[in-house]
Amino acid sequence: MSKEDSRYYEEVVAKKRMFGGKIFNVDVEQVVLPNGIPDIREVVEHHGAVAIIPFTNDGKMIFVRQWRTPLEQETLEIPAGKIDADEGSDLKEVALREMDEELGLTTDNLEKVTAFFASPGYSNERLTVFKATDLKKVEFKRPLDPDEFLNVEELTLDEAKEQIEKGVICDSKSIYAVTYWELMEAKEK
Repeated sequence: MSKEDSRYYEEVVAKKRMFGGKIFNVDVEQVVLPNGIPDIREVVEHHGAVAIIPFTNDGKMIFVRQWRTPLEQETLEIPAGKIDADEGSDLKEVALREMDEELGLTTDNLEKVTAFFASPGYSNERLTVFKATDLKKVEFKRPLDPDEFLNVEELTLDEAKEQIEKGVICDSKSIYAVTYWELMEAKEK
């Protein structure tokens, strides 16, 4: 639905960049609400990201364990990464780059599953999720980003669900991946 057709449209009348960073920008926008009352919106502008649901040939899913400072804990997450500003629109290539960097793996079988907005109340970050099967090792692994420290772990569905219960798998993309996996398993029965 276009903004002209929406009865909830908020007109942006002013915008100020408060922060410009490598990963995202933060803008404060003055808007006029549908009822004519002015308000303020704080908006995180993000280039978007990709995530990969990688399945091994023996029926496990691959996760990466890493420290997440905002949560002050280790997490298990599916591989993912931001789309760099200079990267084109081929999100499969971005997903393959992330698989190479984080897992040292590649595939010829990469399928888009879905795309969603991480938190549309304050951010335009769009996450595109791919399923990867028939994984194979890359000949020359790309190095991790200088600020990345992670460990690769393979989990069964039951182990992944247990990690959700423990709060170790706790981010939306990874919980989505486990739910997707569970639904796939249920369809096969």
